[in-house]
Amino acid sequence: MMNKRASGFTLFEVLIALAVFAMAVTGLAMALESIVQTALEARQRTLSRLELESRLAYDMVDPPIEGDRTLSAAENHGFNITESATQENLEDGEGHPLTGIYRLKISSKTGNNTDSLETLIYHP
Repeated sequence: MMNKRASGFTLFEVLIALAVFAMAVTGLAMALESIVQTALEARQRTLSRLELESRLAYDMVDPPIEGDRTLSAAENHGFNITESATQENLEDGEGHPLTGIYRLKISSKTGNNTDSLETLIYHP
């Protein structure tokens, strides 16, 4: 009489299949974590740029000519802001000095992210 092997999977085959499935799920979980982290960082950078643009609009009306100005994270949507304006020594085409031109620099810091913006403004 011949022994027929029972149809179905052996315990060893099931364990191998579970190990392969576990590795695949672990890889997907790591990829998902990376995607979520990247999305959060992109969101933070976008909020930082919006804050810088908002501060630029404010500083165009009221630049920090008298000295540096800082805003703490507690009073400014979670962003530490530093603003400064330094006078630029520029001349026109004939060599005459241009007065009232300032270099405005605004820096935003939150967590490990730092972003900054610079532009020239005229303030007589």
